[in-house]
Amino acid sequence: MQRTFHRNGISILAVTAFLASSVANAQSVPDPKLLDVPTTKVLAIGSFTPTTSPKVWLPMVPREAKKTADLYFDGKIDQWYVKQDKTGVVFVMNVKTADEAHALLDKLPMGVAGVMKFEMIPLGPISPIRMIMTNPEN
Repeated sequence: MQRTFHRNGISILAVTAFLASSVANAQSVPDPKLLDVPTTKVLAIGSFTPTTSPKVWLPMVPREAKKTADLYFDGKIDQWYVKQDKTGVVFVMNVKTADEAHALLDKLPMGVAGVMKFEMIPLGPISPIRMIMTNPEN
């Protein structure tokens, strides 16, 4: 797992360096529309609120897990993880907006009880690839 991450990390770095040098060497300014991409996923990073203790949230775990699995089976959650520091969870969600993700996660038992809050990061395709593909010199 660590070796795969390292290899993928180097690959991502190489692609990023290539993209950056190609964009820097371009003779014209790219069309800003090429940089616009749709939100295709939302990264939801959940953290327990500062005043929440395990005594409060541990009894909620079975209901929370069931409701989260329901969102997974409904296709709304693509991937789900626990943060290694045990302070919350991370979801990769199949939604188009942060508001849609909030609406779903706020209905989970821990959301209703106010013991977990989420930071939302909208994600989309890497737009510099489109600039390279539309540049006839590449």
